[in-house]
Amino acid sequence: MSVSEKIMSYAKQAMESGFEYGAPCVEGDYPDAWAPQSSEIVAEVPQDKDLKASPPMRITNLLNLPMPLVAAVKNDKYSPGKSDYTTSQLAGTPARQFALKRIHWKELTEDVADRIYSLSGQSKHVILERAAEFCEDYEYLAEKRFYIERCGKTIGGQIDLYDIKTRTLYDWKEVSVWVATDALKNPDDLKPEWITQGNINKLLCEENGYPVERLVNIALYRDWKKSIALTKPETEYPKHQVGQFPLPIWPVEQTERFLESRITEFERSKAILPECSDEERWYRGETFALIKKGNKKATKLFDTEAEAKNHIEVFKLSGYEIKFRPGTSTRCESYCVVSEHCAQYAEIKRLAEEDKPQAA
Repeated sequence: MSVSEKIMSYAKQAMESGFEYGAPCVEGDYPDAWAPQSSEIVAEVPQDKDLKASPPMRITNLLNLPMPLVAAVKNDKYSPGKSDYTTSQLAGTPARQFALKRIHWKELTEDVADRIYSLSGQSKHVILERAAEFCEDYEYLAEKRFYIERCGKTIGGQIDLYDIKTRTLYDWKEVSVWVATDALKNPDDLKPEWITQGNINKLLCEENGYPVERLVNIALYRDWKKSIALTKPETEYPKHQVGQFPLPIWPVEQTERFLESRITEFERSKAILPECSDEERWYRGETFALIKKGNKKATKLFDTEAEAKNHIEVFKLSGYEIKFRPGTSTRCESYCVVSEHCAQYAEIKRLAEEDKPQAA
């Protein structure tokens, strides 16, 4: 019997014996499988979301966390079904990342601690699954997966919520507040991946008999703080922990062109490894920060040192300093599981090291 099966077996026995939630535990109340384990491979989760019929991702436990948490991470119910590509993958995954995962899957591992964010994000889907049986009473569809065929490939996508009466397609996004700050200032300044994924899902819905007239993303801010919301204007910080963002609807021809282009790009990447663009690397160019002495955060950022100096002169500022901030590839540094196998990123790091000022 596997570790997860032992845990589930124990939970079932506890419930059948009238175990009270929150009751004090005494030694021997829990199985050995619940004790922290070694930091070796402790679990395997089902196939990588980006690879159809791929081997499971191997999970480590470097922080020696308790096995129930490991089991929760392992029990990821996500599945792309019979799709060759998913809407989220086509909307936001770089083709180079997709190709490198195919090449290096035997060498990839993830730690339980690094999958907590994903585990938290799954909670909204669990809630919707609970509500799904009641949604039809209110003329909604929840957690429904649709498929279409394009370029000889099966494209699949699971919608979060569809309002049958208003023909509105909703997508739930658990995000940081900073994701919404640009959109609060300018409603048209939305994440491109949101718009792309929404329009692909719209196409899936319509080809399966559900017309869509509105696209709306519901942002759930995981790091929202009421204390900040009370002190900042609504254009700088959301007033509530949830926000709604209407998305622009593309002409069908635009969505079709995008799909064809991305499928072609992904298929080609299996033979010829492409480069990631600045946008795909989430590149933030070098800047010059105007910082009040004693502070850590910048008062204002400038593209050049000359612009920063000019600002100080024009506004006759005193007690400020200018600090250079090098450009960064945020996705490569923090959000790409294959970055250590990426020659492009290795070259970017090498050049960055060369550009660092030498110590006197």
